Amino acid sequence: MENRVNPWVEDQRLGLARERRNARKSGARVQEKTSRRPQEQKVNGSRQKSEVRKKLKAPPTKSLAIATKQLASMVKTGLPIVEALNLVAETSDHKSIRGAFRDVADGIGKGNTVVDMLERHPLVFDEMYIALADAGEQAGLLAEVLEREANLLETLAKLKGQIKSAMTYPIAISILVVIVIVVMLLFVIPIFADIYKSSGAALPSLTQMLIDASEWLKSFGNITMLGGTLVGIYWVLGEAMKKESVIRVVDKATLSIPVVGDLTTKSNLANFARTLASLSTAGVPLLEAILIARRTLGNTVYRDIIGDMYQSIRVGDPIYKSLSDNERVPKMFSAMFRIGEQTGELSSMVDKLADFYEEEVSTAVKSLTSILEPMMIVIVAGVVAVILVAMYLPMFNMMSTVS
Repeated sequence: MENRVNPWVEDQRLGLARERRNARKSGARVQEKTSRRPQEQKVNGSRQKSEVRKKLKAPPTKSLAIATKQLASMVKTGLPIVEALNLVAETSDHKSIRGAFRDVADGIGKGNTVVDMLERHPLVFDEMYIALADAGEQAGLLAEVLEREANLLETLAKLKGQIKSAMTYPIAISILVVIVIVVMLLFVIPIFADIYKSSGAALPSLTQMLIDASEWLKSFGNITMLGGTLVGIYWVLGEAMKKESVIRVVDKATLSIPVVGDLTTKSNLANFARTLASLSTAGVPLLEAILIARRTLGNTVYRDIIGDMYQSIRVGDPIYKSLSDNERVPKMFSAMFRIGEQTGELSSMVDKLADFYEEEVSTAVKSLTSILEPMMIVIVAGVVAVILVAMYLPMFNMMSTVS
């Protein structure tokens, strides 16, 4: 049985990499701790900052990208890192970025390293961000690496935005359909119901069903019951989606849906390729870069594939070996890895892969939108048409009887 990297548990090997970074800084930390005087004011200040760190939430990727690009530009012009961090904190419109950047600036001013301070805010700065900053700091190229990091964050934010925009349209139309049905049941159908009730004529089954639904919906108790049922379903689905087994089933099923599955595949491959290229170019060791890049994947099927890739490399196989053996990985994707490994230009080849699949994601989003737009219009028109036909059908029957 294959030994896979579990995507639901903190990766121990990545933890070892983090400990390795911490070990490099351990001397500075011990020195800092022994030099502190036991003053009550400093203890209280430390506690307050710890509380601030706990309250900080993950900022939007785009906001962090903008802040990082501003920081890179300032550092590149020769501005001291502490002053640059404080300036970015003052201009940022997001609370978590302001708090984290100020705390990082304060810590650096006291002698801590950049990476040491970034690691204190795991919800703001993820493993990818910290690994790139660590590589830049060690090489003395922090400004260049920060600029590359900002570009990477912008790319990831763009990909997320494209996926989100593709999903927003059908959700909005679905909500519109529900609103149209509810409005017609509450305000339009009762008018027809009164007319047909006074005539005493037998109503077609479809008309009677809609009138009964209208009467049922006008009852406050029934509305309360319906609302409670919907909330209950939402809660059950939310709890179910927290389970690994359920998420794996959903992720696998998503890949089987036409167009949507193709979009999911391309977006995951684009995320992985872009992140891996940025990390490896910055000097992050390949195995560590693969583990960090795997964390950017939203589908557990592809996390498993990259986990298998990691295990394969560890036992001495070529980088492309496990990719070429997996039917879910496009042949071109594994072929580019093979060419890059054989020519010694892996980072360059993976970067080109990222460009290609990012363009493919844009094309897939446009394709999905072009399919969904007419489909949703037809659905809305069909719902309204069914309700109108059901309401006018008794009139047609009465006119036929009279003639």
